Amino acid sequence: MMRCLMYLLFGFALIFNVPTLNAQKKKPLLDPSVRKLGPYFGVQKGKYYVGEIGMEAQFKDIKLVKPKTHALHAGIEYNIPNNVLGFNAGYWHKPSRVDLTYGFDVTLRSNFEEERYGISPVIGYKLFGFHIRVGYMLLTPSKTFTETNTLFINLRFILVNNRKFKWNNRKKKR
Repeated sequence: MMRCLMYLLFGFALIFNVPTLNAQKKKPLLDPSVRKLGPYFGVQKGKYYVGEIGMEAQFKDIKLVKPKTHALHAGIEYNIPNNVLGFNAGYWHKPSRVDLTYGFDVTLRSNFEEERYGISPVIGYKLFGFHIRVGYMLLTPSKTFTETNTLFINLRFILVNNRKFKWNNRKKKR
């Protein structure tokens, strides 16, 4: 009796799950996206104040629910009192409209005598053109070159001067 009941339940499960297993997701008729490109400038505060400038490219899906944004950026930073120059490049991702940004930076710092390399995981919040980020730089060790931020917060503003819309139309089957 128990075995018959198990076969019956298993049979019902297969019957009702088959349409969902074989269902294909249709692409929407329009799949709009936008690419934004422009310079940014900002200030970074940790142990030291650092000014920064660079370029950022953002790739955003235009959707009503959960529009994802991806961005790549590269820039330079300079700490005037301590004569430290930094180069960084990175990526961040924003999974929905009102969500945090998650990303990382690859960085190089130099005091013109010694260099330090590293990576920096960052978390932030972006609203309009402003992007506030918090991160920790994992740099190569050095006993003499310590005039750089490890734990930091920075505020950037991007000036979008190139915006391209893309309308990906779904091709109809013949």
